[in-house]
Amino acid sequence: MAGFLTAHQVAENLQKLALKLDELVDQIDQAEKDAVNAREDYTMAYAKEFLAADGSMDVRRYKATEATHAERIAAELAEQTVKGLRRQIESVRMRIDVGRSLGAAIRAEAGLAGGPS
Repeated sequence: MAGFLTAHQVAENLQKLALKLDELVDQIDQAEKDAVNAREDYTMAYAKEFLAADGSMDVRRYKATEATHAERIAAELAEQTVKGLRRQIESVRMRIDVGRSLGAAIRAEAGLAGGPS
């Protein structure tokens, strides 16, 4: 068993989680910009390859898809980075909620015991 936490320990943990949340929000802001740029790079590269290709529409489409594979993968990975950061943000938010509940329970218990809260 990990032992009991004090109100001070809970407050310190909440402070660390708040700082982590701020850090993640900064990271997702940049990641969203990167994802937009990567998607646009892919779109432009695909359009250029499609227009430069010869053949039927299907052949041109397949040539453009093959030629822009790296750009498409970069755009997909950038979007996955954003999704991963969103999951991390949600996880930190849930941990903050748990910490708040734990802090309230500790204060309530201290109040019942007549100790400082």
